Amino acid sequence: MKVPVFFDAERLKYPNTGLYHFCLQLGQAIADRFSLTFFTSSDELSPRVPVHFWHKWWLRPASGSYIWHATHQDTEYMPTGSGASIVLTIQDLNYLHDGRKSEAKKQRFKAKLQAKINRANYLVFISEYTQRDVQAHFELGNTPQKVILNGCNLAQIPPDIPFPLIANGRPFLFTIGTIAEKKNFHVLPQLLVGNDRLLIIAGITQQAHYLEKIKQEAQDLGVSDRVIFAGAVSEQDKMALYVQCEAFVFPSLAEGFGLPVVEAMHLGKPVFLSQFTSLPEVGGPEAYYFTDFDGASMRETLTKGLQDYQVNDKKQAIQAWSKRFDWSVAATSYVEVYAKLAERK
Repeated sequence: MKVPVFFDAERLKYPNTGLYHFCLQLGQAIADRFSLTFFTSSDELSPRVPVHFWHKWWLRPASGSYIWHATHQDTEYMPTGSGASIVLTIQDLNYLHDGRKSEAKKQRFKAKLQAKINRANYLVFISEYTQRDVQAHFELGNTPQKVILNGCNLAQIPPDIPFPLIANGRPFLFTIGTIAEKKNFHVLPQLLVGNDRLLIIAGITQQAHYLEKIKQEAQDLGVSDRVIFAGAVSEQDKMALYVQCEAFVFPSLAEGFGLPVVEAMHLGKPVFLSQFTSLPEVGGPEAYYFTDFDGASMRETLTKGLQDYQVNDKKQAIQAWSKRFDWSVAATSYVEVYAKLAERK
């Protein structure tokens, strides 16, 4: 393929986020099989074109024809001029479904995204749920489209994973994600009633008021001393938390994919999820699902699920399911998309 390809990895400037890991893991996997240039100021991927503020208004990384991969729907960086064939990956429509956003803001979001869709030469969705959601809200015309699932960020489990110091040797439930309303973490302290488990929540705080809501819920239930906020954690600490937790719990209300679910399942852990958006697609038949967020119902789901996991030795089945999420497979699919566009040049 002689047409140069540019991969928008600008979001590498935001560590500890899903888009950071998407850009890093997918970018590395594509670079292992194909020559491309990354649009980023981070030195984690190379070769690269550094990002400058004026690129929001003028962006022409090559003369002549080239392929530009916009890696998420909210990007502010789209090529100017007519030389680019654009691959647009749409991660989710969470903004559109956020009840806190005014109708005017949602309409502005829709107009911006529709303009990007109109410019795109190929549309990629990270889950079938996201594809259906976009098809329901936007005009896609005859633009080719494809679902390419994300991979798993974790490598093999190193030997002798230590028990996390933060848990102090006690059994614990684990979750990870930005502290924001859409994650629905405030329902999780209910799982601590009537037992001596800890709940460890890792992730950066995106909405300070929601952090306080979680704390208040824990206080009202009398379990605040057993809810631990770990903040941003290193990859090593994250691995330890996954490996040593009793279960991974993820009651999110809005996910385009849900990378932490795949990570936990890759390690063979029982995962307990909401039934919303993409999570049933990602968790599949090997996950356990909260049918509602009533405390007694959630505790019953957890108890029965853990019993099923132990009695039926589900670890291998869970790991087998997780193998369908592979960055090398995703990278091969994206390279095929690039090749199809190059043939038209």
